[in-house]
Amino acid sequence: MAHILIIDDDQDILRLLEFSFKRSGHSVSISSNGVQALTQAEIENPDLIICDVMMPKMTGYDFCKQARSKPQFRETPIVIFSARFQPIDRQTALDAGATDYLAKTVAPDVLVSRIEELLPKNTAPTLGKTVGLFSMKGGTGVTSLAVNLAIALKLVHKTSTILADLASVGGHAALMLGVRPTSSLPKLLSTDEPNFTLEMIQPHLVDHSSGVQLLASLPVFSEAVFPKNRLEPLIQCLKSTFDFTVLDVPHLLESPSSPVVALLDKIILVLSPDMPSIQSTVIALQGLARLGVDEHKINLVVNQIVPHHSLPLQTIQKVVKRPVLMAVPFEPEMVRAANSGKPLLLANPQTPAAAAIGKLVDTLFK
Repeated sequence: MAHILIIDDDQDILRLLEFSFKRSGHSVSISSNGVQALTQAEIENPDLIICDVMMPKMTGYDFCKQARSKPQFRETPIVIFSARFQPIDRQTALDAGATDYLAKTVAPDVLVSRIEELLPKNTAPTLGKTVGLFSMKGGTGVTSLAVNLAIALKLVHKTSTILADLASVGGHAALMLGVRPTSSLPKLLSTDEPNFTLEMIQPHLVDHSSGVQLLASLPVFSEAVFPKNRLEPLIQCLKSTFDFTVLDVPHLLESPSSPVVALLDKIILVLSPDMPSIQSTVIALQGLARLGVDEHKINLVVNQIVPHHSLPLQTIQKVVKRPVLMAVPFEPEMVRAANSGKPLLLANPQTPAAAAIGKLVDTLFK
C-alpha cells in the first residue's frame, strides 16, 4: 500500500481519483492548491504525487519546480494529470521535473495501473503510524483522548491498532476501557531479551471489544522503573507490527520517555483553555524544539474540560504562537464514560466531542 497525494481544484476529479486509489488499497490525501499541497507533502511525505496544471495560487509546473528543490522530493514520482494534452504540455511538465504526464481522458483503471508502475519498489517492511499524546499539566484529559483516538483509528481505518499506556504506575487507560489486565508494560520491559517480537509482546496485551489492543500500565503501586533503552526497541517493534500505535505518554520530555520522540510520526500536545495549561504548553514546545522535533509533527489539541470560563481559541493561539489543530468541546458524558469503562466513542458516538475526535483522526491520518 502506498500513500498518494492528489492536487486538483476540481472537486469531482478529487473524489473520483480518491475513490479509485482507495479501492486499489492505497491511502490518499487531497489538496485543492499547490501552495497548501507543498506544506501537506512535507508533513505526509507521500510515496507519489498527482498534480493538475491549471490551479489557483500555483500552477502544476511551479509546484513541480518547488517540490524538486526540496531534498525529500527529488526522487518522489510526480505525475501531471491535465486536460491539456498537446506535446508541448508534456514537455513543459517534464522540464519542470514531472516524472510523467497523463491526460484526464485516461480511464481511472489505466491511471491506477500506470501510477502503480511508477511507485517506488520498497522491499523494507512497512512501518505503521505512531502518535503520542502528552501534556505538561495534569488534568487535561490526555488519557481520555488517547483511548478514544485509538478506538476512532480502529473504527475508521479498520486496521490493527494498539494503545500503550506509558505511565510506569497508575495509568488509567485500562480503567477507561473497562478491562482488567493481567500483565503490564513494566513487566514486559523487564524481560532479558534485547529485542522485542510479537510473540514476546502478545501475552502482555489485553483485547478490547472494539478491536483495539492495550498494553497497560501497572494498576497498583510499585517502585518499578523503566529499564534504560528498552522503550525504543519496544516501540520499533510496535511500529512494524501494528498499523497504528497510540501512546499515552505522561512525561514525553523526561527520561526514559524522551528517546521515544524520534519514533513518533505525530505528537498531540493536549492543553486545556486556561492560563496555567497554556503556560505549560509554551514550556513543552520549547522542550520539543530543544530535542530537535520537526514542528510539523506537533499538533495542539485544546480539550474543553470545563463548561465555562474558558479562554478564547484566538487568545490561546496568540500566546503559544502556533495554530491549534482541534478543539474538543466540553462533554459531560465524557466523565460518565470514564466511570462506566465504556469510552465516549462507543457509549455516545453522536456527541460533538466524539465527532471532534473522529475529525481529529481524519485530519491526522488522511
